[in-house]
Amino acid sequence: MVPKRVPIPPTFYAEDTEAPFEECLACDRSLRDGPVDYVIEKGYRSFEDYDVEETVFGYALCMRCHATLSRSFSAASKRRCEAYLAEHVDLRERSAALLGAAPVDPERWTRHCIVHDTPREELQEYQLLAHCRGDELLLTHLPLLIGGPAVEALVQRLSNETLDELGGFRDEHFGVPPELQRQPQGPVLA
Repeated sequence: MVPKRVPIPPTFYAEDTEAPFEECLACDRSLRDGPVDYVIEKGYRSFEDYDVEETVFGYALCMRCHATLSRSFSAASKRRCEAYLAEHVDLRERSAALLGAAPVDPERWTRHCIVHDTPREELQEYQLLAHCRGDELLLTHLPLLIGGPAVEALVQRLSNETLDELGGFRDEHFGVPPELQRQPQGPVLA
């Protein structure tokens, strides 16, 4: 089945340019020259006392670099995370329902946490993921939103080896300040 394609919505733009991502974070490969598949992941945190939401991270990885990062997950980590997700969400059913809606609106795919169904505006932290090709968003099991509590549950299922790999990825590419290093932020689902 060929996925439906739509223009990349601004939600998945790079924060610094307010335009679609241009390069792979890891290898600097151009993402917009030809049919290059890539994954976008963005993380957000809300500060309720100040009525502010900030982007904690945002990046795009070409599928080659994404596959390399995915291979760094231990077999036990992959198995435990897949079991957790299978217990809480049927991605195939979700995709069929969203693709069957008229009109197809990718923003609807990211209004609630896929695990707990918590509305985005009620989450203090969440991550968005999308699969893109060139200037288009591909509607597959992505895009999706995963809330902070579900991310925490997934992180608890990661082996020390995998946590070290994700921490290294984060440190190499983001240099996140110590006060924000509560947990490894990175591609937990993709």
